Amino acid sequence: MRILFVIGVGILPEQRIKRWQMAAQLYAKLGKAFQRLGHQVYYYVHPEAYHEDVPPSLSWQCEDHYHLPTILEKFEPDYVFCWNGSSAGDLTTSAIAHARGAKMVYSEQGWFPQATTLYFDMAGCNGKCGTKNRHYPKISPEEARRFLERRKMYIESIGQSNRYPVDAFRIMPPDLSKPVFLPLQDERDLNIVQDSPFRTMDEFVEVVSHRWPNLHFIVRPHPKYPNPKLRKYSNITLDNPKKPMFDTLAECGLVIGINSTTLLESALLGYTVLSFGESLATGTGLLVDVRPDLMPENLSDIRINYDEAESTLNHLLVVKQMFRDQLDNPLVLMQSSMFRDLSQHLNWNNIYR
Repeated sequence: MRILFVIGVGILPEQRIKRWQMAAQLYAKLGKAFQRLGHQVYYYVHPEAYHEDVPPSLSWQCEDHYHLPTILEKFEPDYVFCWNGSSAGDLTTSAIAHARGAKMVYSEQGWFPQATTLYFDMAGCNGKCGTKNRHYPKISPEEARRFLERRKMYIESIGQSNRYPVDAFRIMPPDLSKPVFLPLQDERDLNIVQDSPFRTMDEFVEVVSHRWPNLHFIVRPHPKYPNPKLRKYSNITLDNPKKPMFDTLAECGLVIGINSTTLLESALLGYTVLSFGESLATGTGLLVDVRPDLMPENLSDIRINYDEAESTLNHLLVVKQMFRDQLDNPLVLMQSSMFRDLSQHLNWNNIYR
């Protein structure tokens, strides 16, 4: 197959173009693995997003999409890889690629843990991810064993094995004798701009505070948005940002938030989680999906289906996400769900040509 990586093209300067160097480095590693499996790769990169690991002989540097149609015509890729896919520049990339018959593959940071993993999806990322509204079959005993192994590895990596059981997975019912944990988001993040029902974090806190006035909430600002400009609420306590997040989470008996990685982490640790907005876990049964106009009155009665939660977490933790340091390993790539999806779609294309 032929793979074209498009990196940072058409991204505005205020969107922190240099962060795309991370994507360039990751795609350079992934490209090596594809090449070792006999596939062809090429890179179309914004000059400021270029990373030295990207082979100069296999790349074209351009700030915008001016030369992209020509590259697509000459290289004829089967797939075009793009990071996130939600910005205006990424949407243009997708439109041009689709017009020339190439399928898109989107990638984004993983979850367990976020810093060392990533995932790929042909539908999109976050609220557009193909996992949304999917129900996975009950996992087998062998799959359950691997799931617990990976879950244990994650919990140990974040230093929480003394707080949460690592040899068994269970979902704790809401404990309203404890505070409710409210992790906030970065209002500037496209994940919030496009997929959240709230324009600001204060809107979110106000809705939750007024809906459940008898509960006590601990609000945790996002580290990249430490001053969310919240008004004062009688049942809201602002968490100390210097305090480790997991220390605060351990004091709470329920989690409510907006489509964030913290919600997935909390679910993996066994918490009951309520989620506003569209996310990759919406409609899977892993979280309790709520809306500002549809919020349960009695939170103590909420229950999560164990099988649905376990099978969804297994898919995200074991099947879907990949470790960044293994991207250049052709065996890992060949055994990944992403590679199987690409091969399957390519085979279907060949059948119906």
